[in-house]
Amino acid sequence: MKQKIQICLLFFCLAMLCGGCQETPKEVQQRMGNYGENKQIASEEISYCTVEELRETTRSDIDVELDNMTLPAKLDFSELEGIARLELSFEKKDLENRENILGLFKIEEKSLQSDEKTKIGRQVVYDSATDKKYLALEENGFVSYVSGVTYDYINDKVKHKGILEKYDLDLDDISKERVGFQDGEAGIAEVRDLAEDWLEEHMPIAQCNYIVSDAYVREMETSEGSRKQLSFYAEISYQGVRFNSYASWMAKTGSQMELAAYGIQLNYDNRDQMSFFSNSVGRLKIDSAEKVSEIVDLESAIRLVNREVSGFHQLKIDKVLPLYALYPKYNTEEELISFPGQKVEGRPVYAFIIKEVEDKSEFGITKNNACKVVFVDMVTGEVCTNIG
Repeated sequence: MKQKIQICLLFFCLAMLCGGCQETPKEVQQRMGNYGENKQIASEEISYCTVEELRETTRSDIDVELDNMTLPAKLDFSELEGIARLELSFEKKDLENRENILGLFKIEEKSLQSDEKTKIGRQVVYDSATDKKYLALEENGFVSYVSGVTYDYINDKVKHKGILEKYDLDLDDISKERVGFQDGEAGIAEVRDLAEDWLEEHMPIAQCNYIVSDAYVREMETSEGSRKQLSFYAEISYQGVRFNSYASWMAKTGSQMELAAYGIQLNYDNRDQMSFFSNSVGRLKIDSAEKVSEIVDLESAIRLVNREVSGFHQLKIDKVLPLYALYPKYNTEEELISFPGQKVEGRPVYAFIIKEVEDKSEFGITKNNACKVVFVDMVTGEVCTNIG
């Protein structure tokens, strides 16, 4: 039982991290190399703006002749508060404060069944078929909690029948959408608000806040009949800029992540009954933030994407977001992503997001399954994409 849960959660984490993102096509790299060496081209093709100016930029301000590329009707940066270069790290002694998490999930210290060393540090585990409850904690801040319908699903006692509805909360209005739980109907926006409040109270990250960005309504077949389950994906935001959760790729060695995706997963069996929580691969914290006062403006970023990528592929951009691309730093070639205390660099980028296919996953919400992206570094203008 414990092994099944760990395999499922490992699969989920690997799916989060290994979305198959590729480097910019060779032709684009060559052109960008020439671009970087030619200051005249740089001065002609990139202009800069302040954060305040970007915040006020709208779709009507963009005047770029596009080739094989279409932009969304709305571009909104109004929630942007600041841009910075971030130095982050994973927690390294989080198990010392585990009594708070144990109390939150109503598990006694003496009931822990495993305390062992893993490849990325120490882990403690609770697993009870009687309570239908599983909890794993690691010293890097990783928390995985499973109960209820999710516990039964992982243990092959519940079948996933399908995804009934999908909502991208950046684009879709859910104010009137409802889900019929076993104990009655609830507004999806209402449960979303409860989830964000729960995260802020019980899983706080200093200087950051949580934004639930995606919601799925799933149909699960249980021994008592069909039930609805609500799955959420939550992103971490610093001053209006979220941590990347759309793409990741391996370093050239093929053994370590060069760019990582990071986010939070939750399932709700009823309005007030959360049956799954996972904070991906650990808990990140901000160690320092170096303010960036001048950035590549949005029109220049669009021009770069149009020139460097759209000439090779037809691009329908569904949304454009400011994100922090997360680059893990390793001390040795043996270290894995999210070892306790591992440093991570956060670089601000414009993320041009293309919804390419449907995410048909039975567990969680994995944006890597459905999206392609083009990143434009807000400081350097460097372009990177996972478009093949």
